[in-house]
Amino acid sequence: MKAQPILTASAVAACAAVLVASAAATSSAATTTIRSETATGAPYAGNWQVSTVGPVTFAITFLGIKVTGSCDNANLKGTVQSNGAGALTAASIGACKTSNGLSSPASDLGDLPSNTGQVTYAPVSGGRDGTLAINGNLTFKLEGDFLGKLRTCYYGFRTGGADGLAFDIYNRDNPNRPLPNDDAQGKSTNITLVKLTGSDGLCPSNGTGSASAIARGESVAGSGNFDRKLYLTS
Repeated sequence: MKAQPILTASAVAACAAVLVASAAATSSAATTTIRSETATGAPYAGNWQVSTVGPVTFAITFLGIKVTGSCDNANLKGTVQSNGAGALTAASIGACKTSNGLSSPASDLGDLPSNTGQVTYAPVSGGRDGTLAINGNLTFKLEGDFLGKLRTCYYGFRTGGADGLAFDIYNRDNPNRPLPNDDAQGKSTNITLVKLTGSDGLCPSNGTGSASAIARGESVAGSGNFDRKLYLTS
């Protein structure tokens, strides 16, 4: 694994975690259906792509100081069934930078977690159209050179005090969606990065991450052209 600055690697992990949970590796309840275009469209199954709109932001604590940062963008690709079950096949992020001057170039992200989860159609008046939960045991390892030594850091995820990740899902016509884009969207602002036992003593401590993204499928299967809008229903 190519070494990166620890703070930058934390940003990479936050980006990937937010976007993986927004559309990948999920299974759904029996009353949940992913459809093409609208609430009455045909059930959709096939390749999908999730891309952030605007930067992915994060904040961590390093030597008692709050460090903020952002990554230019993030992109995920995978497959999904109409009942919500899916798999992530590729991920990449744009350049990242922190408020204390560290940075990393755009790169592919490997060794992504493959945990089970659930997409649920659960509309809330004046808010979301559904939820997506990725269950516990989401952990990852970061390595980077700091103060002349290669440091290894282990992290897990929590949302609202519970292990794992949880996100709100908004349909393309929901006036409360986080982005103006006419697309299915995911958003989370309550993700906590938790430093785990076994991490080097100089690894950054707990931090937070957030992002908003849009999801699309393919009109022509296997084309690589992600122009199919998606919609979540019962």
